[in-house]
This record gives sequence, structure tokens and C-alpha cells, in this order.
Amino acid sequence: MPYEMKESPETILLSVSASGREELFREAVTGVLAATYGTPLPEGASEGRIVPVQAAGDDDSSLLEGLLEEALRAIREEEGTLRPPRWLAFDVNRVTVNLPLQTPKAVSRPLGVASAEVEFGDGEWRARLELFSTGTAG
Repeated sequence: MPYEMKESPETILLSVSASGREELFREAVTGVLAATYGTPLPEGASEGRIVPVQAAGDDDSSLLEGLLEEALRAIREEEGTLRPPRWLAFDVNRVTVNLPLQTPKAVSRPLGVASAEVEFGDGEWRARLELFSTGTAG
């Protein structure tokens, strides 16, 4: 598993590592889905629907933080369960990810992003994510 999750009563810490930028963002989103829905991720039928999620920012840390905030918003608002990304694209100061949507809607924990830090060094991309509870389960 390219991410590691540690939970405390106040926060969830996700550490993600990858060989490339796209893989790092993909695994970070997958880790946040696991933190929200639980592991293993819920099973269900997909009707081919997707939910596009976008973020803009000046650096990779702000891009990832915005992307995760938008993914968490989509989890709360969509009438189904979001699945790990199949498609991800970068543009100048923008990232877009398509999340498959399946039915039925799974129970999820309402989470927010406290921080997201992205680093690149020694040929490896790393992210440290801190999530917090925003209320009662949905």
C-alpha cells in the first residue's frame, strides 16, 4: 500500500509515497477515500458515472490540499460512493481528477483537510496529510 494511515482521537495522518507526481496525487485521493469510507473500500455497482474534481494552486501542496478538500465535499454531496481515480490530469497551476461513482451511497466519516505537504527528493514524491473530523457520520 503506497500510503500509511495513523489515527488518533483528534486527527488522521496519512503518509503517501510514490515514484511520480501523478501517482502521488492518485494515492493521496485513494487514501482519503479509505479514511472516509473505511477499508476495504465499499463494494457496489457502477453505472459509468464519474464525478470530476478540480483544484488550483501555486504549488503542489496547495494543489493537493485543494483537490482533497473538493473530493471530501463531493463525498458529502454526491448520491453514491466515490471510487479511486481512473483519470488524472495536470495543467498549469491546476489538477483535475475523475472519480467513478457507484451505488449505493456508503456510510462515510465527515472529514476536513487540516494540512497537506508535498515534497520531492531522492527520486521519490512524498505527501503528509492531516485530516480532522467535521461532525457526525453521513
